Amino acid sequence: MVDNIKEEFARRVYKMMLSKGMTQSELARVSNLERNRISSYVRGVALPTGLSLTKLASALGVKPTELLPDSRLDEEKPAYSVSISADGKDMRLTADMWLPVGIGAQVIQLLAEHARTPKP
Repeated sequence: MVDNIKEEFARRVYKMMLSKGMTQSELARVSNLERNRISSYVRGVALPTGLSLTKLASALGVKPTELLPDSRLDEEKPAYSVSISADGKDMRLTADMWLPVGIGAQVIQLLAEHARTPKP
């Protein structure tokens, strides 16, 4: 699945780069990223870090979400699922979704607090 995401990301970057009439060198200069890094993105060898994605999207005049494929769109599964224990006291929550950073941090904090709570 990661290779598919890299390939789709590469296709999107390349297409947008060409639509702006840019070469890899020009995109590197405008985005303030190394030329070999741009090459690795366009060839589908690597995915950018968050900061590099932001720089790349800004240089192309798009939102970062327009560059990164959402793998959930390719699958027929919901973004989250919930299961309740037989006694109804516990719940298993499985989530695979993008969240704003602040909300994601709150979820992580709640999970960390729960992990520190002594079990009866």
